[in-house]
Amino acid sequence: MSGVEYDIVENPEPSNHLWKQWKHLVDTEGWTSDDNSVTAITPSIGSTRSVWAVSKTPEQDFVGCVIWNEYDKICFMGFFLLAPEHRGKGVGSVIWDIAISRMPTDHVLGLRGVPSMVEKYKKKATPVVGATLENYKMKVAEYHASMEKLSGDNFKLVNHLTPSEWNQLVEYDSSVNGRRRGEFLEHYYKLAFVFGIVLFDGHHNIIAHISAVKTSLEEENVFKVAPLYADSPSIAMSALRVFSGVMYEMHPDADVIFHLLNLGSGPFLQSFFRSLEIIPAVSGVTLFSGDYPNKGDLSRVFIAHNNSCHYDY
Repeated sequence: MSGVEYDIVENPEPSNHLWKQWKHLVDTEGWTSDDNSVTAITPSIGSTRSVWAVSKTPEQDFVGCVIWNEYDKICFMGFFLLAPEHRGKGVGSVIWDIAISRMPTDHVLGLRGVPSMVEKYKKKATPVVGATLENYKMKVAEYHASMEKLSGDNFKLVNHLTPSEWNQLVEYDSSVNGRRRGEFLEHYYKLAFVFGIVLFDGHHNIIAHISAVKTSLEEENVFKVAPLYADSPSIAMSALRVFSGVMYEMHPDADVIFHLLNLGSGPFLQSFFRSLEIIPAVSGVTLFSGDYPNKGDLSRVFIAHNNSCHYDY
């Protein structure tokens, strides 16, 4: 323990001060994949489980945590995080082991590790390697300019959908990823910093869904675009074009980041962004403790939602 004194707290209430300290650290780490919807929804959504190390003081300040969500026979670990001054002192191993002991034995453990931690996680508990997540960053104005020559389609902002159209969106989401994410989507679209659109065909059936969410610190003005589900590559590009106009109107001075997996139709968009001479960076590698087959229709997954509150891919 190297002289570190701490107590263990499990599953604190959403109003507990630890969540605010955790969010601040997540934001300062610069993990744009873990967008602000994740840090907003995680404390209160029913699938969240957590183990925390806290200071042995009346304040019980943040020392470290392991946070995961349980659903669909998976425990998806969104966060294994220590305060910088407490790293390398054995605290992480203690809370990791407690967290693993709390997970149902019939669930697969999944996580997305940053490149520097992949080998450690593989040896520790998650030897099965899944998809790699790359990110492509550009200005919203550049994104809009790159889309101007593409055709658009009939679209509607998600927050303008009727109840029946909303139900259609929930069903469309499920038809793509094979999961029932209605509760999560309700939480997601109630957030003030989330916006999205759906595209309709001539029969008013949804053929694409794309959204954006603030990520990282507020002053950095960065939006993560995710998910993009679409019925074909041409429809996906139409959705990107329409959405670029929406983003440019709402946030013309912002940056936008696309986190793309090398599965499904992700490589199609990877090729497109590389054609714009954007050099990608690796955000993380997906790891599992055992086999966890992908569900749904991967051909319609251009950008995964990539949200640990309800994992899709």
